[in-house]
Amino acid sequence: MTEQQISEPMSAVDRAWLDMDDPCNPMVISAIFQLEGPVDAANLQKVMVERLLRFPRFRQRVDRSQGAPRWVTDKNLDYSHHVHVRRLPHGAKDRELRKAISAEVSRELDHDRPLWRLLLYPCPSGPVTVLFRAHHALADGIALVTLLIDSTDSGFQRAPEPHYTPSIATTRPGPLGGLIDGLVLLNDGLIKVRSMVRSRGGRVRLLQQISEGRDAVSAVRGVLALPENNPPALCKPLSGRRGVAWTDDIPLEPLRRQAKTLGVRVNDLLMTALAGAFSRQLHHTSAELSEEQNLRISVPVNLRSGKGRSLGNHFGLVLLDLPVGVSNPQTRLRLVAERMTALKESPQARATMLGLAAAGHLPVPLERKLVDRIGSKSVAVVSSLPGPRRQVRIGGALMRNLVFWPPQSGGIGMGLSFFSYAGRLSFGVSADLALLPSPRGLLEALRSELEELHTLVPEPTQPVATEPLPDVA
Repeated sequence: MTEQQISEPMSAVDRAWLDMDDPCNPMVISAIFQLEGPVDAANLQKVMVERLLRFPRFRQRVDRSQGAPRWVTDKNLDYSHHVHVRRLPHGAKDRELRKAISAEVSRELDHDRPLWRLLLYPCPSGPVTVLFRAHHALADGIALVTLLIDSTDSGFQRAPEPHYTPSIATTRPGPLGGLIDGLVLLNDGLIKVRSMVRSRGGRVRLLQQISEGRDAVSAVRGVLALPENNPPALCKPLSGRRGVAWTDDIPLEPLRRQAKTLGVRVNDLLMTALAGAFSRQLHHTSAELSEEQNLRISVPVNLRSGKGRSLGNHFGLVLLDLPVGVSNPQTRLRLVAERMTALKESPQARATMLGLAAAGHLPVPLERKLVDRIGSKSVAVVSSLPGPRRQVRIGGALMRNLVFWPPQSGGIGMGLSFFSYAGRLSFGVSADLALLPSPRGLLEALRSELEELHTLVPEPTQPVATEPLPDVA
C-alpha cells in the first residue's frame, strides 16, 4: 500500500488537542519511571521501542496536505530523533535530574514527525530514569499510562495484540467535496432517525438521546458561565519555563484506613490535602484569602468502556472548586467530599468531551477561543490513576515508580497527578514557574496536609464507610 492509501482521518477531539499547542504550553503528556540497576540501556531502548511500535499510531505523523489533519505512516521514521540517552554529569543528584527533565518537558514536539519521544537518563550510582513524552493528539493520559503498563514484561505477555484496521480516505475532492460529504452524513442521520421512530423502543431511545443532548448543552453553557474568580496569584501570564517535582513514597494503606474511618473516599482526602497545600503556598506569597475563596481545578474523567487500551481521546473534564480559604481541615474535607459526590452525578464530563469534539470542527481561531474560555475557568489539571498493585519489570529491570504530568490547555499552567503503584502513591507536579516558582514547595505542603488529615476523627453525625474503597477513584 502507498502512504496515501493507509492515511486515516483524525478525530475531531484529537484535532482539538493537536491545535491547542502553544510555545508556553505544549500539549504533551510526560511520564517518568525509574528502573533499579543494573540496566542495559541499549537493550532497554530496543525493548521499549519494539513494544511502542506495536501501535501503528507511533509510526504515523500528521499530514495537512488535504486540509483537515490526517494520520499517515512516516516511511522515513528516524529513531535517532525519537530515542536518546542523556548522560548526566558524574555525581549528579536529584536536582540535576529534575532540571534536565524540566528543560525537556518545556519543549514542543516536532509536528513533521511522529509525536513522541523516549529519553533515558542513566545514573552510575542510582536508578535509570526513563522519560516518555507523547502528544495529547495521540491519546489521553489514561490510554498512555495503560500503554506503559502494558509495555512491562508481565503486561506485555498479558495484553492483547493491538487491533488495527487502517481507514481508507473517503473525502470527496473539489471545492464542493466537503458540502457533499456533509449532506451524505445528514441523509444517513435522517434515515437512522426514521428507522428509530418506527418502533416503540426506538422512539424511547431517540427521546433519551434528545434529553441527554439537551443536558450536555446545558452543562457546557454552565461551564462557560462559571465566574473566573481564582486567586489572582495563579492567573498570571505564562512564562514558558517549567519546573517539575515528584515523590513516590506516600504509603497508600494508611490513606485507605483513614478514608474508611472518616466515611470518605481516598480521592476526597487527596483533594482536601491539595486544597490545604495550595492554601499554604498562597499564604507564603502574602495572598489574602477570604473564607469563601475557592481554587478551581480540572479533573479528567475516563469515558471509555473497558481498560483504556484504545488510543485517542475518550475523556471528559469536571471542574472542582477547592475551598482554599477554609482553614479548618475537617470543614474543608466535608466540603470537598460533598462537591466530589455532586460532580459524579453531573453530566459535565461528557459535556466537555462533546464541547472539545465540537471545537475540533471549528476553524482554528474559533477553536482556540472556545478552548481558552473553558481553560480560563481553572488554574490546574489534576489527574489520578490506579496502577499495578505489585512491582513490575521492564526488560528485566525492576520498576521503582511511575509519575506522569498531564498537559494543560489555554492559560492553565499547572499539571498535577496522583498514581498508585505497589502499595505507594506518587505525586507529580509540573508548573509554569511564573505561577509556582517552587514545585517542590507544593509537594512538601501536600505531605504536611496529609499528615494533618491522619489526625482527624469522624464528626458525630458522620457515617463510617463500611465498604472497601478504591486505591484512587
